[in-house]
Amino acid sequence: MGDESGNRHTEAAAAGRPSDRRRATRYQIEAGMVARSAGNRSRVIRGRIVDLSQAGVSAVIAADLSMGEVFEIEFGLPYASKPVRIEAAICNREGYRYGLEFVRALAAQQELINRTCAALALLG
Repeated sequence: MGDESGNRHTEAAAAGRPSDRRRATRYQIEAGMVARSAGNRSRVIRGRIVDLSQAGVSAVIAADLSMGEVFEIEFGLPYASKPVRIEAAICNREGYRYGLEFVRALAAQQELINRTCAALALLG
């Protein structure tokens, strides 16, 4: 008998559903985002965050970005008085929808994101 977890992942991806391999639950939010390239701070890109997790965000960005490229992203969170500014790397792409994984998060940044995810989980 073989390992069927790979098949579930493939089937979920084909059906457009998240797989069981996610490390953190995603929560749907709508927030504007500004991204500045870590390699070229004058390069500013705007997009829309469509979901949030403790590990990163998914955003719609009308630009051709490279896998692994690192950005400082800034976006507002529900229930937060100040925008979050955090480094994130492009970890996947489907069309103009990008997955960005948080890198080098400060403890205060991660705590704010964790609290927001906990509040969104309670809202259902």
